[in-house]
Amino acid sequence: MKLSHPFPQAAAVLAVIASVFLSGCATKLAQPITGYTCCNLRPDYGWVSSANMLGGPIVPVGEPVVLDTVKRDRYAYGTIGGDYVSLRDDTARSREDMLRWTRQIVVPTDPKLTLATWSPEVQKAVYAAKVVVGMTRPQVLMSLSYPSRNDTKDLNASTWRYWTTQEDEPVDILFGADGTVTGFSGKPSAVRTVEFRR
Repeated sequence: MKLSHPFPQAAAVLAVIASVFLSGCATKLAQPITGYTCCNLRPDYGWVSSANMLGGPIVPVGEPVVLDTVKRDRYAYGTIGGDYVSLRDDTARSREDMLRWTRQIVVPTDPKLTLATWSPEVQKAVYAAKVVVGMTRPQVLMSLSYPSRNDTKDLNASTWRYWTTQEDEPVDILFGADGTVTGFSGKPSAVRTVEFRR
């Protein structure tokens, strides 16, 4: 599936700029990182960032990925679903940090196989990149991807914080003792970004 980009010319310009940018100190990986998108990702003008701002276009879960180039300690480049893409780990302190995050985003087995085993309601929520009360942590991860490590340092925490493009507002996903979503916290416009309406 091709990435849907709201500004096709901007995407083309980004590809040209990226090729010039890569001509510097970029390194080709001896073994490309291949697999599938772990979850729904949110590109911003061709960048998928670990900051993971919710809103805008979606790269769906289960898209084929080939990453063959890295630069500095934060960037990986390649294709997702056949389209050129750049990944940026905003919190990486080393290349190992960036590669660890990249391998969370790019998984070896198509997650849609797992998605197909979940209830119809959860499947609809994931395909819409939304969350419904009762979802588990793995289901939220597949739907929204990983929250920024700056705000959610422990994935076992009872609250995961995501930022939205709606007025740059946060929304918190609240988990109960059983590890399932119990509700949301944030401004109504931010909550609407993530809450699946039955």
